[in-house]
Amino acid sequence: MIDYKPSFIFRNRHINTCFPTLFRKINVSYKRERYDTYDGDFIDVDWIKNNNDRAVILCHGLEGSSKSKYIQGMSRYFSERGWDTAAINYRGCSGEVNRKVTFYHAALTDDIKLVIEKCKNYKYIVVIGFSLGANMTLKYFGTEKDIPDNVICGTAVSPPCEFFSSSEKLKKFENIIYKLKFLGPLKEKAIAKAKDYKGLVDVEKIRKAKNIEEFDDAFTARFFGFKGVKDYYKKASSIKDIPNIKKPVYILMPLDDPIMGKECYPYKEAEENKFITLETPRYGGHVGFSSFKHYPYITEERIFDFVNECVKKSENKAK
Repeated sequence: MIDYKPSFIFRNRHINTCFPTLFRKINVSYKRERYDTYDGDFIDVDWIKNNNDRAVILCHGLEGSSKSKYIQGMSRYFSERGWDTAAINYRGCSGEVNRKVTFYHAALTDDIKLVIEKCKNYKYIVVIGFSLGANMTLKYFGTEKDIPDNVICGTAVSPPCEFFSSSEKLKKFENIIYKLKFLGPLKEKAIAKAKDYKGLVDVEKIRKAKNIEEFDDAFTARFFGFKGVKDYYKKASSIKDIPNIKKPVYILMPLDDPIMGKECYPYKEAEENKFITLETPRYGGHVGFSSFKHYPYITEERIFDFVNECVKKSENKAK
């Protein structure tokens, strides 16, 4: 059980959410590897390798990267404890424009599968996702039919399990800071693509998008073959996939998360699935769990403990 008792300032959900991005000091040294994807694109994966027999795959949130503070913190914590770490940069998030018109979306698990394939020689593999990457992690464990035996567990931190509910929260004025953080870069990337793919992108509709939902309707849903944003959000929401998960998965969702509506919390689904461990602490913000101590954060300690227990169970089964 996570025991997070923040100081008074971090009991404000917005401060808790934003503090690590703005003030947390942590840096790690990666070695980048580029993998060609099934559809002629590429993804860049930033590794910390020390010839270990176990690997953790890290999936960042919307418009994040391997440089996101929560990714760097988790990479460092696991690498210091005998794990190789692979931080995925989604298409268009590694600092280099990807080849295809599409980027990534909340239900796209193909690139996670690709990195898992690259890790096939490891004895143990763990997938850890944050925010949008947490939803992708839940989708992977809930929809993939052939999960390799060496993928022993997963973790999802602040997953927006029900996208309609999360979208409505993001539209609220109190959350304008998150809309501005995400919407500008998303528009910029999509409009830049219009120069290379004339006629495929409705630039005016993208420019006029006032929120993430309108952007997803103008761009994301269209290029991934969805009928529109409602079809995309329905299919992307991982809450319906949680009952199908058959490997241990830890879900961490603070109750004060500013972009989670009540429908995002999978209480019923977790209660009915013995493979799910759901924790909903009072504080934490959105992928926050902030502290004035830069390292480690309590999330890194708690997730490592969960993973370590899964490793022990796997070892006991093998005996």
